[in-house]
Amino acid sequence: MKVVYVFESANASLILDRMIIPQVSRGEHGAEVVGMFFLADTVFFFLPEHPLGEKLTALASKLGFFIVCCDFCCEQRNIAGRLYPGVREGCFPDLYRLAGEKGADQVITL
Repeated sequence: MKVVYVFESANASLILDRMIIPQVSRGEHGAEVVGMFFLADTVFFFLPEHPLGEKLTALASKLGFFIVCCDFCCEQRNIAGRLYPGVREGCFPDLYRLAGEKGADQVITL
């Protein structure tokens, strides 16, 4: 099964760091992650030097999944254009297009 995650909750950092990243890294996640979309304050993960953003961008580069941060959320937080290389800024139409291109079966919001 191919999944796309949408992150917007305060628990996103813990869920990513303690569950999803280790499982995906070890090949034990049980689903193929094809993309991740970040909303609200979760966009801060992708400012340079943030360890979670560093882990995720490295994993995405290795495995070929997309990372998109909500462009409006980035603009509201004055971080537009300052994210890790390879992290896109976009909106729902971008998410839908990329999820379709990757053949996503499920979208999971956390």
